[in-house]
Amino acid sequence: MKKIKRLNLPSQGRVIVISDIHGELNLFTNLLNNLNLRSEDYVIINGDLCEKGSNSKGTVRYIMDLSKRNTNVYVTEGNCDTVVEDLLKENPKLMNYISSRKHSILKEWLDEVRFELNEDTTVQEVKDILTQHFSHEIQWLMELPTAIETDDYIFVHAGLDDCEDWRETDRMSAITMPAFLEKSHRTGKYVIVGHWPVVNYFCDIPSNNPIVSEDKKIISIDGGNVIKSTGQLNAFIIHRTTNGDTFSHTYTDHHLTCEVVKGYLSDPIMSGSISYPNYELMPLQPSEHFTLCKQVGTNDLLYVKNEYIHQSEKGTYSAKTDLSCAQISVDIGDIISVVDSSCSGYDLIKKNGEEGWVPKDVLPVKQRGSIPVV
Repeated sequence: MKKIKRLNLPSQGRVIVISDIHGELNLFTNLLNNLNLRSEDYVIINGDLCEKGSNSKGTVRYIMDLSKRNTNVYVTEGNCDTVVEDLLKENPKLMNYISSRKHSILKEWLDEVRFELNEDTTVQEVKDILTQHFSHEIQWLMELPTAIETDDYIFVHAGLDDCEDWRETDRMSAITMPAFLEKSHRTGKYVIVGHWPVVNYFCDIPSNNPIVSEDKKIISIDGGNVIKSTGQLNAFIIHRTTNGDTFSHTYTDHHLTCEVVKGYLSDPIMSGSISYPNYELMPLQPSEHFTLCKQVGTNDLLYVKNEYIHQSEKGTYSAKTDLSCAQISVDIGDIISVVDSSCSGYDLIKKNGEEGWVPKDVLPVKQRGSIPVV
């Protein structure tokens, strides 16, 4: 790994880490407003600024300007940000990528200059057009460091190899490594990563909140923004004091919120979740709202909401998407996010970053903005 930036953090103050914005500029600016940023705060944006979300070009420009205006803002590269590298290298697979992706910074740039793709358009043509109009943005993305090192922390998008000198980690591994929290490293410092949605790690009640492993000295902060229907954009906050660092977090998402009107105590038998790649199911015991299933990839027994079970033409069963199979306890007055109110009998909600089902009478009668079953 060649692009490593050394940074000296102050002994006091806030260090705010945000990753995996994925082109969701409105969420990002809302999050910054909620944080009440101060001039002395340090902000680390830990990769994946663009791709997948609705406004990649605006997000990149905003962060470029933010880092120019504020010398305490630093940015690392993520795997999604290297799409401009594929452009400069004239990767022939890029044409299919641009054509098939509804949201990509390259497509947004082409639309801005009113260049329409056709079946004869070559990657060389796209490169010539985009480097002519967006050379500043492309150069800025190309020059982003792969990792930022401080005395106590290393910020890298995906992970580090478990080797004596972490700097020998291959660059592509550093920005694409899956499930780093299940691995280890020998840096002696906290390694803070995004890339892999934290909800993939949970076994009981799925949560999108950052995970701090003191034993492994790994902090994983990707809230699954854009990638998961229940996802959120997390801000992980390091509070630096002379007595040592403490951690907290906040988040924002696209879901509408409401106030709980009836308390509910969850059934402990309802727990667990379904996430990539273990979607295949074997139904065992159907009931009115949930079906007890064996998850084929793990042999876990899960109660899956009936509307989320898909039967193929061959007769096999699978979950339609990532899904919580847990219930959540709530009290009157709790403020929760409504994820899906389209199912019978139960609504899928998120409370303090955790996902689960509650009976419909727990929420107000009229719910708006719910996400329907995929």
